[in-house]
Amino acid sequence: MKNKFKNEKLLSDNVDELNLNNQIYNKLINNNIDTIGKLCNFSRSDLRSLDFVQSDIQSIIIKLQLKGLDIKGNEY
Repeated sequence: MKNKFKNEKLLSDNVDELNLNNQIYNKLINNNIDTIGKLCNFSRSDLRSLDFVQSDIQSIIIKLQLKGLDIKGNEY
């Protein structure tokens, strides 16, 4: 249960906490995705529709998984 609480706190953190590269970070911010929680609500196809390439999406997924989180449609 402690871990779930920790993850819930992470959802309100800014996406810059993921230490993504500047290009990915700027694209997220330009699309009004400023918190980790908002990012987790997106699926791979949602991100592709925002012009993220596969390598960007994979970087996002890896950074989220390192925090014990994932994007919508994936289970971790």
